[in-house]
Amino acid sequence: MTSQQKFDHAMSMKPFASRKDIPVFPHTCTYAAVPAGVTQKDIFKGNDAWMDAYKKCCEVTGYPDVAFPLGPKTVTYIEQMKVRIPGKDLDDNALFQFVEESIMQESDYDLIVEKGFGAWQTPFVASIQNPPFKGPFLKFKVLKGFIGCGMEVKKNKKFWDSKNIPLMFHSGTAPAFDTFSMSRGMGEFCCDLYDCPEKVKAACEAATPEIIKTGITGVKSAGGNRIAIFAMRSSATFISTAMFEEFAWPYLKQMILAFYEAGITSVVHCDGNWLPMLPYFKELPKGSCIIELDGATDIAKAYEILKGYQVIRGDVPPTLMAFGTPEEVTAYCDKLLDMAMDGGFILGTGCEVPLNCKVENLKALINSVR
Repeated sequence: MTSQQKFDHAMSMKPFASRKDIPVFPHTCTYAAVPAGVTQKDIFKGNDAWMDAYKKCCEVTGYPDVAFPLGPKTVTYIEQMKVRIPGKDLDDNALFQFVEESIMQESDYDLIVEKGFGAWQTPFVASIQNPPFKGPFLKFKVLKGFIGCGMEVKKNKKFWDSKNIPLMFHSGTAPAFDTFSMSRGMGEFCCDLYDCPEKVKAACEAATPEIIKTGITGVKSAGGNRIAIFAMRSSATFISTAMFEEFAWPYLKQMILAFYEAGITSVVHCDGNWLPMLPYFKELPKGSCIIELDGATDIAKAYEILKGYQVIRGDVPPTLMAFGTPEEVTAYCDKLLDMAMDGGFILGTGCEVPLNCKVENLKALINSVR
């Protein structure tokens, strides 16, 4: 099978005839610089610099069956948090750092309900840039940044299409719940869930249709059919199942269903422990999601819960990629591949390939299905 055929077969959730038919996706973003022999400062110069490094990385480690679409400069723009940048705020070869800071105010929930999500998002995104956007035409400057991200994905897709390798997703978004958690700050946001829960829910309800509309536009403009949903604050690592059901799931479910109706598959990036939340995904149309697990969720139990319902991607731990041996990586992959033969699985790293990953370990991961 070609890489595209492997991916399509995984999405069909039909059993695999051979382990070689299971696609492999190492989540390679910042790590691309390491085998390429350049610094983090270098790949932060822009999309072209990152893609040059990504191509060189693949020449060293082997090409994946599924590619990551975004360089670190783009990732830090769409994640909507303050960021410390290598070569500027950090050493040239340091990993970029998101800054957990309470910027959003409690009154902003009312603003979103009264004037819309965009009325709050534009000045917020402008304020967190490094350096912040200032002066007139803030809306244009923020929009230009998002359009630029989309154009970069479209350009990257053209390269990967030439190799018959699909992108994991074609645009990215986050549920209102998770966006508020990050922009309000985890501590303040947790207090809001107790002190003003109806305000939080009203803002989520008001924001979600706008988030859906923007997400569909982004995917279609890139010529794709998958969207990443970074629901990283909705796991049991952060909230209880009861809180998930009340505050997070209704709006996440609304997004996934709307994207599905638009012909778009949701790639739900599930950092943290999602095991108590996974049964909810059985309420959705079969094959409407790819669930990305990072190692904090028991992947064998997750596969049993969602087998035949949703596709799972994961979950070779970053600790193993960094400190293990190629033989240990291969043995871990063997367990995942044996488990996954019933279908609906993409072999990958648990979240991103870490900067201290051994090159030989990434080769072992990719070669485990070759």
